[in-house]
Amino acid sequence: MYLTQMDFVSTFIWLYNIGAAFIILFLIIQILLISRKLDTDIIRARLFLNMDILGETWKYISIAGAAFGINALTGFVRFNTDINTYILWEITEVIFLAAFIAMIYQWYQFVGGLISKEK
Repeated sequence: MYLTQMDFVSTFIWLYNIGAAFIILFLIIQILLISRKLDTDIIRARLFLNMDILGETWKYISIAGAAFGINALTGFVRFNTDINTYILWEITEVIFLAAFIAMIYQWYQFVGGLISKEK
């Protein structure tokens, strides 16, 4: 079977999305399990003392939001005109997931660091 370059890109994006979904689910479940063991006042106090977490979170949210917006616009153009925006559409999807995973991982490290400091 002959695979074109677009088939390779589609397969890569499909596998990337599956991997990203597993990573996101794992990290969110871990954050929820860890945060159940922590006092919310401790989380707020540590967050207040470490404002870098909020700054980085907003940076990742902004990147993910911009990628989502561009993805939506290119999807609209892709399905309503003859302009080929397939690569841009897929790249923005990868950027969105990467920024979202980076944000969640940052919070995972923050919350996980609190549990080790509390012991």
